[in-house]
Amino acid sequence: MNHDAVLLDAAETLFTTRGSVGEIYQAVAARFGSVATADEIQAAFARQFRHSGPLDVNNEKAWWRDVVHRVFLDVGMVDDFDRFFDEVYDCFRDSRGWRLFPETRRVLALLRTAGLHLGVISNFDSRLYTVLRDLELLDYFDSITISSEAGYAKPHPGIYSAAIRAVGCSAGRIAFAGDSLMDDYQGASQCGLDAYLLDRNRRYVEMRTIRRIDSLEEILAVVGC
Repeated sequence: MNHDAVLLDAAETLFTTRGSVGEIYQAVAARFGSVATADEIQAAFARQFRHSGPLDVNNEKAWWRDVVHRVFLDVGMVDDFDRFFDEVYDCFRDSRGWRLFPETRRVLALLRTAGLHLGVISNFDSRLYTVLRDLELLDYFDSITISSEAGYAKPHPGIYSAAIRAVGCSAGRIAFAGDSLMDDYQGASQCGLDAYLLDRNRRYVEMRTIRRIDSLEEILAVVGC
């Protein structure tokens, strides 16, 4: 094998939301008096998240509370925001908010059988551990590197350096796949990893200079499984 390890992004690589964020927020918000539609909430979330600074590694929940509060200032405030936020925040702590892609568990099992070090590198907050546990993925991984613990968020080289140290081999011996062109593919490539862009919707099919995969299953051929 040309690789000793495989590192993977988490959200939109291993798993995805059960519906859009707007749909999940709306289902909870309606019980707190909101009349905003899922589409309105989704658009507001995209705006507010885009304009948010880096995740506060010392107070993840407060950081998310600020984002969600601005979303509902935008679309109309819910009743009893604190109770609403606690409930919607917990939706993303486990499988209530997330579901696996069809191939995820099979791919991880084959990589594990091949004897490769498996790891996650993600800008997810510490809820990632409970999400992975509830989706029955946690035991597949030898290392988990998240921005809230590393102190850096992708594409900063600091988080990739932390992940490489956790693996314990040279960057060139590590295959990496994630769904973000900048955060995953470019960030990992610049740190020397053998990076692949997971492009499920074929958005970047015309970009011949990048290494794309259409499904996580294609990482098996990359590492020779």
